[in-house]
Amino acid sequence: MPRDHSRPKRLTFYVFYGLTVVASLSLLGSLWRDGLPQGIAWWEVAVFLAFLLLADTKLAEAQLGGEKVLSSKSIDLILIALMGPAVAAGMEVLSSLLRGFVLRRVAPRKAVFNAAMLSIAAGVAGIVYHALPWHDRFDSPLFLLPLLAAILAYSACNQMLLTGIMSLDAGMPAPEIYRHSFGWSHMRILMDVPFAAIVILLYMQAGIWTLLLYLAPVLVLYQADRLAQEMKQAHINSIAALTTALEQKEDEHYTHGHSYRVSKYAVRIGRGLGLSPQRLEMLEYGALLHDIGKLAITNDIIDKPGKLTPEEFAVQARHPNIGADIVKQIRFLHHTADMVRHHHERPDGKGYPDGLTGDSISLESRILSVCDAFDAMTTDRSYRPCRTVEFAMEELVRCRGSQFDPKVVDAVLQLYRRGEFGVIQQTDGMVLEIQRPGRRRAPQSPSPAEEVPV
Repeated sequence: MPRDHSRPKRLTFYVFYGLTVVASLSLLGSLWRDGLPQGIAWWEVAVFLAFLLLADTKLAEAQLGGEKVLSSKSIDLILIALMGPAVAAGMEVLSSLLRGFVLRRVAPRKAVFNAAMLSIAAGVAGIVYHALPWHDRFDSPLFLLPLLAAILAYSACNQMLLTGIMSLDAGMPAPEIYRHSFGWSHMRILMDVPFAAIVILLYMQAGIWTLLLYLAPVLVLYQADRLAQEMKQAHINSIAALTTALEQKEDEHYTHGHSYRVSKYAVRIGRGLGLSPQRLEMLEYGALLHDIGKLAITNDIIDKPGKLTPEEFAVQARHPNIGADIVKQIRFLHHTADMVRHHHERPDGKGYPDGLTGDSISLESRILSVCDAFDAMTTDRSYRPCRTVEFAMEELVRCRGSQFDPKVVDAVLQLYRRGEFGVIQQTDGMVLEIQRPGRRRAPQSPSPAEEVPV
């Protein structure tokens, strides 16, 4: 969906921006009337500020269950419980501005809005926490309930303000922005509660030095994540070598970059269908290797410019089985064997090699089938020039339910209508970019008898 930059929309954007900043300043003023809570030293506040800044550095980027091992939200919860909402909101302003202007060097407009948004979220979360019973009952597990309410209030404020500004900036409906950007993220942030609770309880016994105990497992997890990333990069290098071997074998121009393009299409569709990060990673690997079985097929069949004879097709149809046999021998790739074997299966049972139907075909394989055909249609072949993206979309719709899974086709159409799905083009041999819909020549009328390439 194209952005709406009309004057009324931009005026609404700036009004929303201004109101957010004013609301932040008003909240900070009201919360800080009583000053710093008794018994809290400024140097302790400075330590917490350092941890908030640390949460935005490389050290905190190690991932644990899809979340940072050191989260600014968990630090906010600790500040809210120990020092009150005023300190938490003020610290978010300071840390956000320092991150924006020093660490990340983002545009001033963005840095100021982020500071205002996060201070409101922290302030409201603090007010909710201290308004509830049991917030000071650190000797009871019931104090977890105010923490839970606080993190939900924080997340709700943060996401509402961010959704609003993104919607006005992009000219897209707020519900669509929220669904696409956040979804069920409330569930992911709940892991900040036990982390914060442990530090709060230890702080009550040992003071500010508790944060050193908080930092220790972060360092361990960071090191473990770094090693995992190195192993993942080794896996990627292995896949790249196999893909390069396939493309060096094939002479047809379209095959160069085919596996890469299919992987990018597949990940985009998989993300639109809500696949987990783990499944998306395997989907990407499977897409890169879906044609690896063609290494065992002779070039005179792979590169034949015309229609294959039944005997030649029988040979060519062996490549999914061969590919599955190859990848399942590699330990970290064995989960991709099924999608490689079945990426030419069809919902109507007319695919190969096993003639599977409907949901008996894995979702990943159904995604690869659509992506493989889309790239085949929108890329020059030896026997015809490339088709338009509009033509490809029409063919996907025409073959919906027979050759292609309806759910996958619907996901592609939704992405396409939002301007988030187009043809990946190769430039300068290496650089690839998404071409938005409507920039290629007009669609050609499909022949009723024409079958989408497989």
